[in-house]
Amino acid sequence: MKRIIILLFVASFILSCKGEKEHDLWAPPEPAIVSIQPDRGSEETIVTISGRRFSGSIAENKVTINGVEAVVLEAADNLLKIIVPKDAGTGEIKVTVNGHTSKGPVFNYMERTYEYVVSTFAGSTSGFVNGVGTGAKFTNPGGIAIDNFGNIIVCDRTNHSIRRITPAGVVTTLAGNGTAAFADGSPGQFKFPWQCALDGQGNIIVADKDNDRIRKVTPAGVVSTIAGNGTRGYAEGTPGNFTNPMGIAVDPSGNVYVADRENNRVRKVSTMGVVSTFAGDGTPAILNKPVALAMDKDGNLFVSDFANYKIKKITPEGVISTIAGTGIKGYTDGTPGKPLTAQLGDVFGLTVDKKGNIIFADASNARIRMITPAADGSYDAANIITIAGTGTVGKIDGVGTIATFNNPYDVAVDAQGGIYVAEASNHLIRKITYK
Repeated sequence: MKRIIILLFVASFILSCKGEKEHDLWAPPEPAIVSIQPDRGSEETIVTISGRRFSGSIAENKVTINGVEAVVLEAADNLLKIIVPKDAGTGEIKVTVNGHTSKGPVFNYMERTYEYVVSTFAGSTSGFVNGVGTGAKFTNPGGIAIDNFGNIIVCDRTNHSIRRITPAGVVTTLAGNGTAAFADGSPGQFKFPWQCALDGQGNIIVADKDNDRIRKVTPAGVVSTIAGNGTRGYAEGTPGNFTNPMGIAVDPSGNVYVADRENNRVRKVSTMGVVSTFAGDGTPAILNKPVALAMDKDGNLFVSDFANYKIKKITPEGVISTIAGTGIKGYTDGTPGKPLTAQLGDVFGLTVDKKGNIIFADASNARIRMITPAADGSYDAANIITIAGTGTVGKIDGVGTIATFNNPYDVAVDAQGGIYVAEASNHLIRKITYK
């Protein structure tokens, strides 16, 4: 009896071992990483992992770098392609297939380096020619804005015209015929149109400087006058008087704000065409030859107080404060967090992006500069940086630290954050991309 029991136990043990061996033979094999290429890079770098026993199904491969999961782009038995995730950090690459994990080499994560890059978007030499990109010609473009379709609107100052550039770079003349004069209608006439802004209906509002009028251009190119009687002076009411109106901004309700340079004031034109003074009392101590305006999403106006060499903020209630500049003409970005220590040159144009950064064209310093607000959104402890331009007059494209300009007069920002520059003395529209 004992012998039978022992034989049964041995048989059971043998069968058990055989079953385990057979189970091992059918178990999925573990993956193996042989190499990775490249072994270093920043976010969005594509890494090829060579090895064995990966799955041909993308979903069955889990890859991590330093514990952070990566997106698998391609999968085969001997190869995986992944994209490095943001903030992965330096660490081992691991591949897990059907519950089995293999450790591979260390991937060295590098922070991506971004920089501003300048290119020529449209224009070549002085002239008045429609065309595509550098096949078109402008003469002293001074103002620039962007409509809701991504078209760039240019005040082609010395051609006395309003030009339009599509996102693809096709340049056409929307209004004006190249002659310095005054006429409403289509194509209408202008006399040194300086800057422009878009209202909620897509109309272009133009500061027609030497006609001392505020004009409107419909998307179809029909020109009309909304304020100013053409006589230089200072008068409120309808149609009112201006003296060298230069900067323009429009609020969501359709009210137009004008930098009335020689009157040392910011004026307001209501939707009914009534002109009033919004800020400034005519004395240079408050505003000294204001030339450019921009409005943020909260209705604050930013003004280039040109002859005071400062940038000022005007709240919707009309309260004025200085946010940048010492009041002495020069060039320095100043002490970080102390924007009033920065020195400004001749600032003819500025704009505000979605983040509240104020980008401005410093013509006499041949640079494009930026005021970045503090973390709380205020400008009291803002930083001022130079994003493009060496200070040397020229026409060089490239990274911001080597690019050169010649009298950049105005700036505008598109929906993707691209910055466009109306560059008067090079007769160009330049583009600055952060990449």
